[in-house]
Amino acid sequence: MSNLSLSELCDAIVDCEHKTANTQSSGIPSIRTTNIKNGRIDFKNANRVSFAVYKEWTARLEPQPNDLILAREAPVGEVGIIPFNQKACLGQRTVLIRPNQQRIYPKYLLYLLLTPEMRYEMNRRAEGSTVPHLNMLDIRNLAIPKLPPLPEQKAIAHILGTLDDKMELNQQMNQTLEAMAKAIFKSWFVDFEPVRAKMEGRQPVGMDAATAELFPDSFEESALGMIPKGWEVKELGNLAQNFSKTFDFSQHESVIFINTGDVLSGKFLHSNLVSKDGLPGQAKKSIDKNDILLSEIRPANQRYAFVDFDANNYVVSTKFMIIRAFEMIETRLLYRILTSQSSLAEFQIVAESRSGTFPQITFDSISYFPIILAAKSIQISFLNLISPLEKQIKQNNLQSETFANIRDTLLPKLMSGEIRVKEAEKLLDAVV
Repeated sequence: MSNLSLSELCDAIVDCEHKTANTQSSGIPSIRTTNIKNGRIDFKNANRVSFAVYKEWTARLEPQPNDLILAREAPVGEVGIIPFNQKACLGQRTVLIRPNQQRIYPKYLLYLLLTPEMRYEMNRRAEGSTVPHLNMLDIRNLAIPKLPPLPEQKAIAHILGTLDDKMELNQQMNQTLEAMAKAIFKSWFVDFEPVRAKMEGRQPVGMDAATAELFPDSFEESALGMIPKGWEVKELGNLAQNFSKTFDFSQHESVIFINTGDVLSGKFLHSNLVSKDGLPGQAKKSIDKNDILLSEIRPANQRYAFVDFDANNYVVSTKFMIIRAFEMIETRLLYRILTSQSSLAEFQIVAESRSGTFPQITFDSISYFPIILAAKSIQISFLNLISPLEKQIKQNNLQSETFANIRDTLLPKLMSGEIRVKEAEKLLDAVV
């Protein structure tokens, strides 16, 4: 088969409505370009629309399982597939693609569009405007390389999909593990449930006798209201410092530069070495293991992370606070306190109350932040309890990075025929 255009391989390619849908707190997901990444659609964090809006927005073509949603801009070329039992509505700057399944397997087309060659071609076509975007004609005329037979398409998609499914499973496991850690944190340090249980003569739920013994059995007045007896209210500035040390570039030819956009919700998004030459001016700060990174810009955006590794070749932006705990509080506990939803909301209020180009905090502006400090023995007991959960999360993330590297290596080689299906299947068996 000679090269064909995308439109020749599809039953339909339909543009989105060019207007903003009214959203609500629940309903049918409306997929924006930001909900599409690395071949996956994030339905959980999508905007929601009513059934009436859904019917209006899908009047030309109602999305169905195995349809693809392609981002036309911001960013160009991200693509995902609609799974079974999932309704979806197109948000702005997206396109619905319905493959002809007699000619091309939908998941094969998904991975084909994710190859570096196709991504390059889409971005090339999108150039030349203030905001790069693909027009519908360019999408329909995308040249699709010669296709293997359908059985081979399905086999290739299965190999790549298996790796993606493993990464998705790890992500789901990590969400469960983190939810467990947050529940324990809330029980001990927000709701004081062990103290309340002891007041009522009950054994705290899920807690052994030795741990329960560490908690008091009564409350006392404080500046923040009733807190467990013997606990203290301390200001952040008395528990930690904003540590700032200039990175020593003379010891490194290449470094890993972390800007505020390179961390999200506790995770470092890359570890890429780059030349020390040509780095932006804000690449100045040194970090060490057990530091807490918290972006000064828009705290509610959750640009924070905990350094749990040797970071001697990491240099970070001056827009990060680098918070180091003093002896009286365990660093990982302080990290959970500062990055809790309620703390970030408070920091966002402070940021928005200050004059400037954009909402921003400084350590001085939040140094007053009150923290209820438990006995050190309780802090250590808490960390011992959640440490296995955190270790499993880290292990899952490392495994997912391995799977992602394998997938990204196999993807272009399988599509080009450089690696045959049988070879890839052997590699898959060895790692999965």
